[in-house]
Amino acid sequence: MRARRPLAVLALVLLALAGPAARAAEPAPTPTPTPAELRDEAFRSAQTAMLTSASLALAQLGVRFAAGSDGLARLVRQRQDLVAAWKSADGALVEALGTAGTADDPAVAARRAEAEALEARIADSDREMAARFPAYAELSQPQPVAIAQAQALLGPDEALVLVFVATRETFVWAVTHDDADWQRVPATRDDLVAQVKGLRAGLDPGAVAVMRSGALRDFGEAEVDGAGESVRTSFSRASAHELFARLLAPFDRLLAGRARVFVVAERPFDSIPFALLVTQPPAGDDTDPAALRDTAWLIKRQAIVTLPSVSSLKTLRAAAAVSSAPLPFRGYGAPLLGGRAAPAQIASRGAAVAGTLLRGGTVSRETVRSLAPLPQTEGELRRLAETLGAGPDAVQTGAAATKSAVLAADLSQYRVLAFATHGLLAGDIPGLAEPALVFTPPEGEGGDDGLLTASEAARLNLAADWVILSACNTAGGDGTPGADGLSGLARAFFYAGARTLLVSHWPVRDDAAARLTTGALGALRAEPGLAKAEAFRRATLALIADPSDPTLAHPAIWAPFVMVGEGR
Repeated sequence: MRARRPLAVLALVLLALAGPAARAAEPAPTPTPTPAELRDEAFRSAQTAMLTSASLALAQLGVRFAAGSDGLARLVRQRQDLVAAWKSADGALVEALGTAGTADDPAVAARRAEAEALEARIADSDREMAARFPAYAELSQPQPVAIAQAQALLGPDEALVLVFVATRETFVWAVTHDDADWQRVPATRDDLVAQVKGLRAGLDPGAVAVMRSGALRDFGEAEVDGAGESVRTSFSRASAHELFARLLAPFDRLLAGRARVFVVAERPFDSIPFALLVTQPPAGDDTDPAALRDTAWLIKRQAIVTLPSVSSLKTLRAAAAVSSAPLPFRGYGAPLLGGRAAPAQIASRGAAVAGTLLRGGTVSRETVRSLAPLPQTEGELRRLAETLGAGPDAVQTGAAATKSAVLAADLSQYRVLAFATHGLLAGDIPGLAEPALVFTPPEGEGGDDGLLTASEAARLNLAADWVILSACNTAGGDGTPGADGLSGLARAFFYAGARTLLVSHWPVRDDAAARLTTGALGALRAEPGLAKAEAFRRATLALIADPSDPTLAHPAIWAPFVMVGEGR
């Protein structure tokens, strides 16, 4: 019942610092673990520790599921009650240990027996959950996967990378179907957060310098005129190459020849797409469109697929059949919003205004309405519908784009679903405890709140090959510790029945988003046997290489989307 993060770090440090020779020279009462055994224990322990980043979202999922009346809800409530009782018993045991004269004091023994009995009942409940509702067990309590298990899930053209960030150092594993390796990166969490934030600063469409008609101009609200203007911010390809050299280059013998690389990343690396890492020292100027097109971006070498956890690959592989849903597409977006605020602006107001934003402990609809409208998203949805051969009624926008409409629809009928709207992380709006997508809030009293939370998304019934979350921040923020958007939303949509997600790390330019999504889906329609990840890679490369618009070469434009899920 206790977190294993210290165990993960201890195992990693033993493997990193002791070395086989040093361990062999030390007398030991038990057989000395081999490097491979320690590596595997550390691999599993790191997965357990990383799950704490999604604990809030998973807790909210449990609350929502417990509110039902079916057998799953009853079992979830039973486990919640047992955990609450165990916490109380564990606290009483700690208190008894503090006041008892001896360790074998009868009061201590009684408290310990009570706590152990509750732990046994929780274990029984978990086994019943796994047997009766395996999908929910994987969603709410994903179990760490051993290296051998991960290898069995991977094909010959695939590899998996796990990145675990401790306080003073970072650990990276690379696994293929027949080999595995790991490295310790001697960099503190604070240093890596700063480096990732620096990269993200060069990817913000509101501040990044991009190219138009061959000349540098600020992209965003502050357009500049004339020639010879100064550049406010640019993306550092040298820093992107340094990250590649630190994290992935040591594993090139395992990774370089693979068509797909799955990435499970610990914060802050869950806030940048690995596709924009640079595999070779860059040449030229960071603001030169030709130099950017010639850059050795990782996506030029192979397709990159993100996973919320190693164990999620097991679930996705078990449900990898192509969807049999009869209809091609359904899209929701461009909600009716009357404000001018971005989610980050509302979040920055902090607790001082929380009281005005909350009603009965929930987010008020006035707060949701204060977000800025996104009229350009309607065009994106209609282009997707046209690409997939769906009629105009497949797109619901404006007043029709409500949470109630989403919850009432039979979404299992659609092979591709798209949501083009704001994406919120926990804390973006005071009172919001989990990631959510924004829809049109209803007028008047009553009705829904306009927010489809991760726990509500998990109760949808989907049979979709693709779910496109064309909303800023659906993949996470800038690396600052906080809510885990990717894990919360991805786990929710996977549980609901999605096989592959497209999510975004920052606001997506309308024309680029449409070309990326329609390009990938068009490639699959033309070549049905093509892997999803390869189709998306081709669409991305076509965007980068297009000389008609110099801005498309900049990663702020082509890199916001990441593929999450199956990828094949």
